[in-house]
Amino acid sequence: MAGAAGIDARLFDGQSSRPVPVRLQVAGAGVDLLFLDDSGRRERLSLADLRWHEPLGATRRVDLPGGRSCEVLQGPALSAFLAASGHRERAITVWQGSGHRVLIAIVLLLLVGFAGYRWGLPLVARAVAVALPQPAVDALDGHVIDALDKTRLLKPTGLSAARRAGIEAAVAPLLAARSRPDPVHLHFRDAPDIGANAFALPGGDVVVTDALVKLAPDDAHVAAVIAHELGHVHYRHGLRNLIQASLLAAVVSLWTGDVSTLATGGATVLLNSAYSRDFEREADDYGAALLRKTGQSPLLLADMLDALTRQAVKDGKIDADAADGHWSDYLSSHPSTPERIERLRRASAS
Repeated sequence: MAGAAGIDARLFDGQSSRPVPVRLQVAGAGVDLLFLDDSGRRERLSLADLRWHEPLGATRRVDLPGGRSCEVLQGPALSAFLAASGHRERAITVWQGSGHRVLIAIVLLLLVGFAGYRWGLPLVARAVAVALPQPAVDALDGHVIDALDKTRLLKPTGLSAARRAGIEAAVAPLLAARSRPDPVHLHFRDAPDIGANAFALPGGDVVVTDALVKLAPDDAHVAAVIAHELGHVHYRHGLRNLIQASLLAAVVSLWTGDVSTLATGGATVLLNSAYSRDFEREADDYGAALLRKTGQSPLLLADMLDALTRQAVKDGKIDADAADGHWSDYLSSHPSTPERIERLRRASAS
């Protein structure tokens, strides 16, 4: 073992993988490179010629002139050598060598990651969604509707023309009360695989299933559900959800280094579920405000939420535990129904 100002190393000449045993010895303002093979050679190197790499595992590499490098074992001898040579570590190396600083760095990284997920990502998605021109979003809606029709997931409606006209008449005041002039197109479809439901596409197309209409006591209740969907249209939740999910998938892939569908998709679903809950609450609030603005009660929407949940339990699509908002609801994309109904009741009383 070398002394306090020297350290043993393995020299690679940059031409072959065979190492040569050497010793680096601090000597005044330079470093002596002593070959420990039979040659007995010695070189004087300037301290400025040595380029130390970051510590990596049990060894550390230092580049020498002429394309050569040395591999040195980590430990007290190396620390003493670096101190004797006046070497000053970079800040990142100092942090890596301190357990407390590494812990602080991890906490800061987690905080930055959480802030980026919780606030940064929604802001970016919202800015991108708002910036997209309406014709482009309308075209997206058209492609989605065509695809759903072609796959037979959506089938021609069995509702009478009179019933559809009645619903459209009930929805008309809601459309007129909106603050945005973007067109909204209602599509009535029979969708046995979907059941009683309504969903909005990013451009303003709203699909209402026959089962939802049959479940509703009257046209005003159907219109209340559409008021909720108009909230999704107003805030472009569909686009934002798509953009957020895509960005999350990319970030998770980069973070884990695993681009497999299972890992990326599973993490994305868990993370993105919170965003969907925020969107649903936002759409509920928008729908409630729209109903009040047209002289109707948000309880219309609350009634439909309750009816839809009971129907979903009856159809076996959700269990009673999820319907009651138990812990399993954490993995759901929607807030619990009791929570949403309570919010709507408060809105109706205000």
